Amino acid sequence: MSRHITKLWNKDFSLLMIVQVIALFANSIITFVLPLYILQISGSPALFGTVLALASVPIILMSPIGGVLADRNKRQRIMLWMDISTTAVILIFIAASGITGVLVPIIIIKLIALNIIQGIYMPAAMSAVRFLVPEDKLLPANAAVNMVFSLSNAVGPVVGTILFANFGIMPILTIGVIIFAICAVIDLFIRIPFTKKKKTESIISLVKTDLARCARFGIKEKPAIGKLTLIIFLYSIPTIAMVFVAFPILITQTLEMSEVFLGLSQGIMMGGGLLGGILAGTLGKRFPINKAHIILLLCSLLTFPMGLVFMLEASTAAAYVVVTLSGTIISLSTQIVLIQILAYVQLETPVALVGKVVAFVMALAIAAYPLGQFLFGLLLDILTDIPWVALYISAIMSSIIAGWSIKHFEKMK
Repeated sequence: MSRHITKLWNKDFSLLMIVQVIALFANSIITFVLPLYILQISGSPALFGTVLALASVPIILMSPIGGVLADRNKRQRIMLWMDISTTAVILIFIAASGITGVLVPIIIIKLIALNIIQGIYMPAAMSAVRFLVPEDKLLPANAAVNMVFSLSNAVGPVVGTILFANFGIMPILTIGVIIFAICAVIDLFIRIPFTKKKKTESIISLVKTDLARCARFGIKEKPAIGKLTLIIFLYSIPTIAMVFVAFPILITQTLEMSEVFLGLSQGIMMGGGLLGGILAGTLGKRFPINKAHIILLLCSLLTFPMGLVFMLEASTAAAYVVVTLSGTIISLSTQIVLIQILAYVQLETPVALVGKVVAFVMALAIAAYPLGQFLFGLLLDILTDIPWVALYISAIMSSIIAGWSIKHFEKMK
């Protein structure tokens, strides 16, 4: 570190946190509302699931490249240009929306562009923390950053749906332009220490080398980690990804409730995920990794009540409560398991590989989302009149995967 830093909330870290708060909050609102807008104007669950799937791919692909860029370029400059790019993308979308009536392709392109930018931006912003605070303050600094991320995901959908229901899409995007322009201005005043490294390989070569090394470690040197990654990938398809795509469809179309109720439900579920992270951190010893399959089985079983209320045609209020409650517990429980897995990976991986292997595990976990979102969006479109069948399929698939995981989790300590 090129300068002496003595306190946590110094000028540069405080500015970074201000940018993170307003940028993540705005991004959470926009990326939640745009797919919802497509569902509103098209009425197609299949298209909704496909859009969610397509929008997730750029983050998965660009995050490793963003990490390499962050290590070899000025992070402040990356953040500045990404905020400028986000402002430009939203402005172009607003202009294009006024010129043409073909909105769906434009929205898809905009979401993909925003997530490409996000995939490059987040590694730069997250890795900047270690250069802006004292070493003994890294834990609370990272906790603050993660708290902002979790809260933005919890509160953003609620605020977004309320704004969307009352004012429509364009005022939200206009405010977004102003917010990201402000972020770009703040970026100019952040000073992040940087030591220029000699360039020996291209970014693509570096990413390929890192991925190959991580895969070799997880498959040959430490196969338990490879199996854990496979478990979380397979389980995420019928469970986490299904929840992301099914809930907006079930609440706004099947139950015919307003976007405000959808936002409230999403916010409660995200809050459950946040609580799961807190519980895993404070009561970690009560959730050993060799018992994680029990939590996965619980999540699988919680999908059955959701299917049951739709099969029995329960009242709208009862169905809404069951769906929201089940989704919240699933979100809480899967967050605990994910943190268990990440802790195990960190302990079992050599120091030189920790960052790369953790990023690899997370990337593969996220890679399950587009596949699950596409499949269950298509399934709910086909089974419009009997959505409970899709929920039961999800429950059966996740139960099978959770059952298969038992022999792997029980071997771990």
